[in-house]
Amino acid sequence: MGGVRITGGDFRGRVLRIPKSGDIRPTQDRVREALFSILAPEIAGAAFLDLFAGSGAVGIEALSRGAASATFVERSRQHLESIRANLALLGVAGDVIAADVYRWMASYTGPGFTIGFADPPYALGEEKGYASVLATLAERNVIRPDGLFVAEMTSVQGAVEAPGWDVLRDRVYGKTRIAVWRRLARRPADLI
Repeated sequence: MGGVRITGGDFRGRVLRIPKSGDIRPTQDRVREALFSILAPEIAGAAFLDLFAGSGAVGIEALSRGAASATFVERSRQHLESIRANLALLGVAGDVIAADVYRWMASYTGPGFTIGFADPPYALGEEKGYASVLATLAERNVIRPDGLFVAEMTSVQGAVEAPGWDVLRDRVYGKTRIAVWRRLARRPADLI
């Protein structure tokens, strides 16, 4: 097992376990720092959703920086064990869900999350496309109105425009691009 260091908050400097696996690509420290710099005004008290959670590093970093809760969705048994071990290592709770992310989103019926983050395997992110992901997140109320959705992708991909969402940020950090959308709050005319 390798490791990744928490970059800020209560657990700053603590090292999380990362399974040695060809299909896990932890978000780099500088990218996580940039991500949480963007999210800083919104993270305190947030209900955070970590999709394709891998080791859980991003969701755990959200907890470290003041999120009220974190939910981790991952289908790999090895990665699920890593998430649970990392939560136990730090003595924090998180909701760990063993599921295919796309199926889980399509059947979601719970309350909307404040912030969602997705770092799918790059080929899968390109194949499914973020326009359809954003549509599902809104239709199933996975992300609440006025909530944020963040995607990590290759630098050659770009943030897409999607009905009901505003692109807030679209920045490249080396070979990685971070895109941030805000779900538009419903207007009274939308309720008629």
